[in-house]
Formats: sequence, C-alpha cells, structure tokens
Amino acid sequence: MERSNTNRGAGISVFLSLILVVILALLGTMVEVGRGKVCQVHGRRTLRSAADSLLTEYSLPLFQEYHLFFLEDVGKPLEKSIAEYVADTLEPGSIFPVRTDLFDLALTDLAVEGKTYAGDQDCKALKRQIASYMKRIIAADAFRKFKEGVSLTESLGSSAAGLEQKAEEEKQAAELDTKVLALMELIDGVSISEGRVQGKKHFVKMFCTDEKRAESLGITEASVWEAVQEHVVEVNPEMKAIVSGGGDRDGILKKITEVQKKTTEAIGLLKELGKRTGTLGISPKALNILTSNQRVLKDAKMLLQKPVAELDMDSLRRLWNAYDTSGIVFDYTGIHEKGGGESPFENFRQMISGGLTELVIKDASKLSKKKSASPDQYRRLYDSQEKSRDYTKAVKEFANEESLDFQGAVKDISQIALSDFMLLKYMEKYFSTAIHSVGDMKKRLDYEWEYLVCGRGSDKENLEQVINRLVLMRTVVNTGILLASASRRETAYAAALAVVGFTGLEPLVRFTQTLFIILWGMSEALLDTAAILQGKQIPLIKAEKDLMVKFTDLFVMGKGYIMNQVKKLPHAGSNDFTYGHYLMLFLLGNGGTVTCQRMMDLMEWNIRDNYVKGFSLGKCVESFRVRGSFSMKTKFFQLPYIQKILNRKLERSGAGTEITVGYLPE
Repeated sequence: MERSNTNRGAGISVFLSLILVVILALLGTMVEVGRGKVCQVHGRRTLRSAADSLLTEYSLPLFQEYHLFFLEDVGKPLEKSIAEYVADTLEPGSIFPVRTDLFDLALTDLAVEGKTYAGDQDCKALKRQIASYMKRIIAADAFRKFKEGVSLTESLGSSAAGLEQKAEEEKQAAELDTKVLALMELIDGVSISEGRVQGKKHFVKMFCTDEKRAESLGITEASVWEAVQEHVVEVNPEMKAIVSGGGDRDGILKKITEVQKKTTEAIGLLKELGKRTGTLGISPKALNILTSNQRVLKDAKMLLQKPVAELDMDSLRRLWNAYDTSGIVFDYTGIHEKGGGESPFENFRQMISGGLTELVIKDASKLSKKKSASPDQYRRLYDSQEKSRDYTKAVKEFANEESLDFQGAVKDISQIALSDFMLLKYMEKYFSTAIHSVGDMKKRLDYEWEYLVCGRGSDKENLEQVINRLVLMRTVVNTGILLASASRRETAYAAALAVVGFTGLEPLVRFTQTLFIILWGMSEALLDTAAILQGKQIPLIKAEKDLMVKFTDLFVMGKGYIMNQVKKLPHAGSNDFTYGHYLMLFLLGNGGTVTCQRMMDLMEWNIRDNYVKGFSLGKCVESFRVRGSFSMKTKFFQLPYIQKILNRKLERSGAGTEITVGYLPE
C-alpha cells in the first residue's frame, strides 16, 4: 500500500510540474505577445518622433523672411537624419544608464518616400502654406471689398473682344478699298496714305509713249498729275538718244526693272480681287493690259541690252507703242474737298518711339537697372512654357500696322477665389513694386510684383511690359466711353474724312474713324498710366466728363503735355484703384501657378544673395512618407522549457510601420 501511495504521489507531482510549465509557458507567451504589441506602438511613436524632430531643421532664412516652413533636401540624406533621431530613443542607455530595457527594439530598415517639394503639383504645398498663414491675419471683410472692386472689370474682357471684332469687320470691309489704294500707288504712282498726296518714284504709268501730259496716262486729277509728273519718262526721246549712242541706257534699264516689279505686284492684286474689280470702278481689262505691258517691258529690256549698232529705232517704237498707259483710270472724286488732312498717327508714332516707360515716368533715369541671368526658371522647369505675351509689341503694332490685340491685357481678370486673394495679400506683405518697397533685405530685382506679372530678366523690361499692358487695358476702358459719345464719334469721323475721304471709299473712312477713336482712347490711357504711377486719382471706369484729352491734342501730345495734365489731378484716396490693384488684376489673369513659380524664383534669389549661396527652393520638402521596420529581441520565449514546448527557437520578432509627416496636415 505504501508503494502504491508513493507512486501516486510522484505522479501527481509530475502532473503538477507539467501543469506549472504549461502555465508558465502560457504566461510567458501572453507577456511576450503583449510586449510585442507595446513595442509596435513604441516603434511607431519613435518613428513619428524622429520624423517630427527632423522637421525642426526647416530653412530658417525662408521662415524668417517669408514665413514658410520647408526642409532642404540637400547634403545628409533624410533617412540618415531620421535614423540618428531614432537611435536616441531606441538606445536610451547611451544617454541615461538603465538596468533593464523591456523594449529592446532595433531599427532594421528605413526609407523616405513620396516627398512633396515646393513646386510639385502646381506649387500645391506653397499655396497651402500661404493660405494657412494668411487666413489668420486677413480682415474678415477684406475679400468682399476687393471682390466688389474686381467685379467692375467683368465687362472689360467682352469689351476688348467686341472692340477687336468691330475693327476687324471694318478692316475687312475696307480691305478692298485698301487694295484699290495699293493699285493706285502701283499703277498711277500716287500715295494717299497719311492724308497726303505724294508721288512715287517708280510706277506702271511712268513710261509715256505719247506726249507727256495727264490725258496720255489716263490721270484725270490735276493734283495727282502734279505729284507724279516729274517721274514720268517720255519713252521715244529716250530711245532715240540711246540709239544715237547717247542717253542713259543703264538708268532706263534700272527703271524698267523697277516697273516690272510694280507691274507684277499689281497683277497679283488684280488676281486677288478677281471679278470684284468691276464693283470697285476698275476696268475689267486691267489684268490683260498689265500682262501685255509686262511682255513689252521684258522685250524692251532684252533689246536695250544689245550693242548700240544692233538697235533699231523703228523696232523700239513699235514695241513701246503696245505699252498701254491710259487704259486703267481711277476715280479721284472728292480729292479737293476732302483730301490732304494730317493723320494723328504720325505724332503718336514719334511720341512712343522711345518706349512708353520714358513717356509716362516722371524721371526715368531713377529707375532700377537690376537684372537676373535666369528669369522664369521654375516656370520653365515645371511647365511646357507657353511664350509670354509681348505687350510692347502689341502697342507698336497698333501704331505702325493698325493691328489690334487688346484681349490679352484684360483676359480672365474678373474671376477670383479666396485662395487667389490670400496669395495676393501675401505678396503685398513680402514683395516690392516699382513704387512701393517692402523689407530691408537686399533683393535681386527691385520690381518684384512686375516680375511676378511678366517674368522678364530685368526690372526695366518688366516695368515696360506692365506699363504697356496697363495702357492697353485703359485703352479698352476709354475707347468704350468714346464710342458711346455721339459728339466724339462725329469728331473722329470728320478727321477720317480729312485724311482718306477724297478716295470716296466709305468703308475705308469708317475704318479710319474707328482707328482714330482707338488712338484717342490710347492717348488718354497714356495720361491715365502716368497718373496711376504717381499715385493720382483715376477712376477704374471713367465717365465721359472725366476724359482729359481732346482730339486736337493728339497732334501735339508728348511727355510735357502728359506731365502737365497729371499735375491737375488729385491724389488717390484709400478706396481708389491704385497701381497695386492693377498689378493684382494682371496676376489674376496669369493664374496662381505661374505666380507661385515666379515667386519661387524671387525667394531663391534673395536667400542666396543674403543667406545661403547654394539655396534651392526647388529642393525644399514640405511633406514625406517614412517607412520603417523594427525587430525586437524576445525575452520570455528564450526560456528553454518554453522553446521546447513551442518546438521553435525564437530570438527576435519584427514589425513594420509607415507614417506621413509634414508641416501642414493634408
């Protein structure tokens, strides 16, 4: 019995021992699993803390000067910096001695991905930071007030389009007339441009095969004959002198060559007109006459190139008798009553020949001469850059070629969102204009707003472009007022009659009237621009009573006149539209992305010139993703009896995590 009891007691002991081992294994497993969960959380917090610590290394000059948080991704890799911050947390013994580290984590893998740079996604990060900053400092009603002012410009885009369409329609209607005028010049040798009758040196009818008089050439107006008669060549006496061994053979050959060119041009114009020549009072036989004359010129040229001994006066006379100088007759009705008037365009061209900046700036010698060698660099980097509009060219083309392009100056300036307004107010806080300087920092370009608008390489170019664009915009406003005034339209019509009325071509008169009204509006715009630049009061939308330039002033207008008129104007009040407001309108037309890309240029240049020579805003990061893997040394799984039960030797376990960090939440 004792033996049996002893065996039974031993069995119970073994059983209890096994139960104890199982319980210990279970407890160890539970503790290890719990420890693993805690370590996963610790690893994620460690990674977050390390990444946030890295964000404290933002560019200090960028924050000090522009209140922006960006991290320069240059030099030491971001992964290495984060790993160093992680090490301080995972190895606390290196800082504070500890006896037992229950975490015992190790970083096994680290990668930084998905970096968002300042210029990525149409400068999304830059726009977001600016909006976040400005919404805290902008007055609640500021946006509403600005939007009310901008709403006044909503009709300018359609007005510009309507003005261009009106001029184009009248130009097309007058196109036939202008071709008739060109034919008059090529065939009769009379120019009627600029309101003056002028004779040309070479023309189709310059070779007279009969007596030298107007009737022989088919010219019916005395004033036209007076203008061209000195250039008319009596062919027969000239041929006789050449055959006899004298005369100016080379001179005649050169004249024949020039007349051949004029004849070819005239034939081309007649072919363009086609059957419409009859409706324009031109002989339907004109094309055949000129073609025949061209053959005569060709044959005469060949004959005159022969030696004098081989020349035959009878052959030359018969050849030239086929040259028709009277078969094409133009109607100059009205030349005495409505001709010879002076065009105001001549004074305008001379006035703007030195550029508009010299004309509207009081003292152009004081303007900034600063330049940058690499303008618009970020726009070229991020965009397939479309060429910027040249507003200087637009003004010159109107003056010289009577070509209109106003829509670009006022395009899309009526649309504005709150984010656009915040961007504009941010620029007002940190960037200078030609008439208002901001900050004490040395700057690569002084006219920063003008650069944001135009993106040219020098202050002079940018200001020139802004001034020309401002003139074009004001021209649209002023021309609309002039067109609405019956008395001003009548004045312009009378002036048009004085210039081209003698042609009797009403469409041409109407087109000239429209050009004069636009010129009038542009001259008024020059005065407006000069006043705006001097801080004077110029209403955004004028009334007729506010116009200062009279039509007669167009013939004498110059810088002195403009500056004297500006002196008479009062200074702008707090609610008036100023130079800065016009710049804002132009920036709205450019769009926020282009503005931010040019803003990046300015920030980078200024920080390079004042703080860090190699600074690159394009390499600055606003947010990124961090992916890390951790391994944890097992504590309780390392007990021999637990490993024997699990039938596995577990020394380390692992976990991975991913976080996104940045200066502003998405």
